[in-house]
Amino acid sequence: MTNLASYQEAERAAAHEEGRRGFIVHAVITALVCVGLVALNVFAASEFPWSIFPVIGMGIGLYVHWHFGVVNVDATVREHQQQIERMAA
Repeated sequence: MTNLASYQEAERAAAHEEGRRGFIVHAVITALVCVGLVALNVFAASEFPWSIFPVIGMGIGLYVHWHFGVVNVDATVREHQQQIERMAA
């Protein structure tokens, strides 16, 4: 028999797994793009190290994804569950 607590725990576990998987995909794509931009900068336009700017920007985006999608996922899930409970009451 499934009760509310086990449902909430299953939802929390699914959100953690989804957040972690999404972050890993984002990190791999970011790393590939950064390597490509640095290579392009070094081999095609080496006069100025312009690739540092998009690399920093993508690093900030990756950090934000990690912070809100992996670290703070419990708070987001908890808020969502409380909102559902208020609507159901």
